[in-house]
Amino acid sequence: MSSINEAGLQPPYPLHSSIKDKLDPAYVSFYNAHIFDKQQVHLQPVSASRTSGILIPGGGPKLPVGKTEDIQIQRKETEGPDVSIRVFTPEGERPVDGWPVMVYYHGGGWVLGNIETENTVCTNLCKRAGCVVISVDYRLAPEDPYPAAIHDSWEALLWLQSTGFSLLNLNPSKVAIGGSSAGGNLAAIMCHKALSSPSLVPKFKTQLLIVPVTDNTASPSSTPSWKENELSPALPAEKMMWYRRHYLPDEKTWAEPEASPLLYEDGWGEQPKALVVVGELDVLRSEGQEYAEKLKRNGVEADLKVMKGMPHPFLAMDGVLQQGRDTITFMVEALKEVFA
Repeated sequence: MSSINEAGLQPPYPLHSSIKDKLDPAYVSFYNAHIFDKQQVHLQPVSASRTSGILIPGGGPKLPVGKTEDIQIQRKETEGPDVSIRVFTPEGERPVDGWPVMVYYHGGGWVLGNIETENTVCTNLCKRAGCVVISVDYRLAPEDPYPAAIHDSWEALLWLQSTGFSLLNLNPSKVAIGGSSAGGNLAAIMCHKALSSPSLVPKFKTQLLIVPVTDNTASPSSTPSWKENELSPALPAEKMMWYRRHYLPDEKTWAEPEASPLLYEDGWGEQPKALVVVGELDVLRSEGQEYAEKLKRNGVEADLKVMKGMPHPFLAMDGVLQQGRDTITFMVEALKEVFA
């Protein structure tokens, strides 16, 4: 694969000639002002990327909520340290039948990001959809590669069913799940995994999958959007492979359904309704589209939205991109519909 940078391995990184004229002008303007002179994540040590500050610049402000609380939960089925979650509770009086709840998994390629990363999204969902939001701080690769993130994501659901509903005064009949990028991958996997343990974890009303990774076997030679957007900013194919190799160091695991939920063979007709949002200029676009289409073919309602002119990180850039703000609104509306 070619590097996104036509000049070399060090900044600046001008937008590649194959993609720059396709990008939304608002993104181009922000990129040229704030991003092009910063070192690329996949061209420096993981530790440097984790300590460099904001994961993706351009995010909007957090919204005020009634309460934010961090909780450590003990494991029931897997080995490892306690799992950290952050609970956002709306302002105002709790509904008589308990708060609706959204379980959310952040992005960052299973390598970057933490419980702070998507507080803007979480507070928007909490305040605007009137639901409790539980953000899961799953372990990261390369220190804790696959399936550590799967185990942590699952433990959060086991805790919710056994303890969380009563502890947080939640409504067990109004539960949603979702996430962005790597978090969208985890959310989709949890929906499939839940089918094998229907009494141990909640039943989901909807899944919100934003720029999700659904096929870790995808490549420029096999997948249209990987070829078209190989040198797209923010997540060029080379960078996606960097994430994949950290999280899935054993290539034999790439096609396992708990790494690539698009490759599950069964259970598609039992999936919850879905909102799937992808970027037109994202390498992950095709696999997100295929995931939504597979749900539809199996009789599941799936609302697919393609954000024009957008590379991968538009959700996290809601402070400067209308498409990011629109995506948060799509998520809020989807939650309000199923929680009504």
